[in-house]
Amino acid sequence: MMNYLLISKDGNVLFSHYFTHVTSSARPALESRVVNKCQNADKNACHFLEDGDSLLVFRWFGPCVFILSADQQENELMLYEFLALYVGALHRYFGKFTERHLLLNTDHLHMVLEEMVVGGELVESSVKNALAPIQMLDSVASR
Repeated sequence: MMNYLLISKDGNVLFSHYFTHVTSSARPALESRVVNKCQNADKNACHFLEDGDSLLVFRWFGPCVFILSADQQENELMLYEFLALYVGALHRYFGKFTERHLLLNTDHLHMVLEEMVVGGELVESSVKNALAPIQMLDSVASR
């Protein structure tokens, strides 16, 4: 089960989505610790780290690091590829996905993620199916 997804640039969390409950007062310390741990990891080493009883899987896309936390029982490679799938969905939706999209369209990022992951479990691996509801909303809004 996935616990949370963070997207960070230069140690600043640009986007976060929690699948399990973490109090709002505990989030800044958790995010800071996790981002620092991933950014300080060797760039040529494995992108899987243990964090207490959780597993951190992170992947760099341009200047941003996408970090996913999950239970130890999860398949690391599936989580690693999910990050590429999620970024691929964002690229397809936004065109060339940039940091600006992170800052200005967080609601769309949450919507795409919630179509792909429900309750911390991956339920949709088809980018086309994951984007269909948000594209439908866009077409209704443009009328």
